[in-house]
Amino acid sequence: MAPAHPRPAFRQRTASPSLRARRSPRLILIGVLCACLGGLGCALAWQQTTHAQQVVVAARALTKGEPVDAAALTTTSIGAAAGVSTVPAENIDALIGRTALVDLPAGSVVAADSIGEPRIDEAFSVVGLHLPAGRVPGTLTPGAGVILATAPAPNDDPDAEFTREQTPGTVVGTPTQASDGSWSLDVQVASDIALHLAALAAVDRLVVVQTGGA
Repeated sequence: MAPAHPRPAFRQRTASPSLRARRSPRLILIGVLCACLGGLGCALAWQQTTHAQQVVVAARALTKGEPVDAAALTTTSIGAAAGVSTVPAENIDALIGRTALVDLPAGSVVAADSIGEPRIDEAFSVVGLHLPAGRVPGTLTPGAGVILATAPAPNDDPDAEFTREQTPGTVVGTPTQASDGSWSLDVQVASDIALHLAALAAVDRLVVVQTGGA
């Protein structure tokens, strides 16, 4: 009987230890901070969107004393801004026909007290003038400085010397010209001379002169 061959011995495999990835605490902290900042940004964006409001802004530049027409105003959406005075968009019609109380650059937000009825100091009065063509410069704009000078009466001797009164004033609103060339304008002057100037204007004795730099 043939001798039995010995079975080859099998080597027992030893399991190699698995390598566990190390996680850097610094990278984990950076990741957490990025997540927090991202969430905060989303929260702020949501808050700005949900708290946005429609407000009135100047569609074009407005000068102090200028009447406000429909083309001068528009609306836009802004986020909540604490302490900033605004006019809600639904109130825009109430501003039409009023007066700019301050200079408003184009695109600026209209504050609640920047458009309204003109305020006149107690020392001043506003005189409404209607003067014939040639007595008013065609370049007058709201806020322009002028001199109201007396003109000779029709029966005055052109060679005679007379005292011409010169009263400083400020144009209020935009002067308008009629089809016959005459002008209507409002001028703010000292209260103690207002009635006298109105009387001179009634008999065509006034000339309006625009001062330099106005």
